[in-house]
Amino acid sequence: MSTLETFARWAAELSLSDIPPRVIEKARAQQASVLGATLAGLHDPAARKVVAAAVRHGGQGAARLLATGMRTSRPAAVRANASVSCTFDYDEILLLGHPGHSTVTVPLVLGEELGRTFGDAIAAQVAGNEIAGRLGLATFLGPQNGQMIPHLHCAGAAVAAGKLLGLDALALSHALAVALAQPPSALWPSFLGDLEAKIIVAAHGTAMGVMAAELAAEGFTGALDLLDHPHGFFRRFAFAPLPRALGGLGRAWLSDTLQVKEHAACWYFQALLDAAASLPRLRAADVVRVRCAVTFLADAVDATERLRPRGALSANEVNFSIAASVALVLLRGRLRPEDLTAEGLSAHEAEVRALAAKIEVTHDPALDGKLFAALDRALDLPGLVGTASTLELGRALRRARGEFPQARGLGAGSLLRSLARAPRVLAALAAGRRRDYDLGAHDLAQLALPIPGAIEVELVGGRRLEAARDVEGGALALPSATALAFDKLR
Repeated sequence: MSTLETFARWAAELSLSDIPPRVIEKARAQQASVLGATLAGLHDPAARKVVAAAVRHGGQGAARLLATGMRTSRPAAVRANASVSCTFDYDEILLLGHPGHSTVTVPLVLGEELGRTFGDAIAAQVAGNEIAGRLGLATFLGPQNGQMIPHLHCAGAAVAAGKLLGLDALALSHALAVALAQPPSALWPSFLGDLEAKIIVAAHGTAMGVMAAELAAEGFTGALDLLDHPHGFFRRFAFAPLPRALGGLGRAWLSDTLQVKEHAACWYFQALLDAAASLPRLRAADVVRVRCAVTFLADAVDATERLRPRGALSANEVNFSIAASVALVLLRGRLRPEDLTAEGLSAHEAEVRALAAKIEVTHDPALDGKLFAALDRALDLPGLVGTASTLELGRALRRARGEFPQARGLGAGSLLRSLARAPRVLAALAAGRRRDYDLGAHDLAQLALPIPGAIEVELVGGRRLEAARDVEGGALALPSATALAFDKLR
């Protein structure tokens, strides 16, 4: 049986009673987060244009635009909902990816349109999360990352829509095969900077996934070996694929790793921004310098954003620039969508630029070590990557450096220093990892994934302020985080 057939059989048979109550609760928090981000999107002109286009050109239909409650055709609603939920980078994430743009919006819209129960929608959402998340984890060592993985939405939307359309296992496997037949790819120049195109990053894949499920319902077929063929999906989307990440369905729940963003910025910045928000509000004139220590992940995104030419301060720049986002948090004590309107940014731009100019960003291998150690405790990292040889991992690292040449933390020396902080991982990698591995044997319920950050502020007069956070406050493994998701919606 192919991997896609295994995925489809599990997803088709999944019912609400099969899902642990804690995962259902996290799925409800994910819904709240996506709906909150969608409503917040109406602060943004690009999101309003997407809604207007769906109303003007989408035609008649019963599918709901989640931002406004208006009705249009299913294809128009699917594209618009996936787009608007991306606005301001105010979404949520799991290990690995941001599937909610498809796995939440599609069940809510199709579930209502087709008259399904709320339990049906939750089951479709969780099934989509689990399969999309596994594809993201399996392609982590690849050319795309974070929101820049639109192929997740091909799979997430196909699974969610297929379940609500009542596809059996065979038809659902073909829905996945059709959805992944020509997966979209995102390009950095259209993602960073003062650009509206960024918010449609999930729309294409989501629309393709829903269309694939509709076609499969008519008997349409695709290549079921797409994930197994040597010239298939992974050849294009991974430098070194991690196929062991595809297993354990129904036993290891990637939905357990959901984290809701409190700040409208990149996931890799969230703990750092939590630390900054814990400090007193400041003025640029009060500050001599600010030092931010971050992981290789945050450093790579920040360094990539710095390649863009500077114009007027934009929401997208703040989302992906450590200096700009930290400056706003230090000045205002928060970073919410309403702080990122054109009017709000214009009013604060001079002060933000003045403070951002005093912010230094450094990659700290010790923070990487915390990330690697936590992942290893939860997943057994050497076992997870065990199908890749040391030579393949070295090649993957060189290709990653080619994609992100400005990222200081992706050098071989930097990564070795990071792994030295997680000695079990380094020793196991050096000793070889070709042993049996079962993702389903790992309990992810308590994994609050750390993407640590630390900040030190030197004030005029010599006083220093310091703060650090390992785990962002929105990690749903933390008892207080579920309330944060519903507060976000309110």
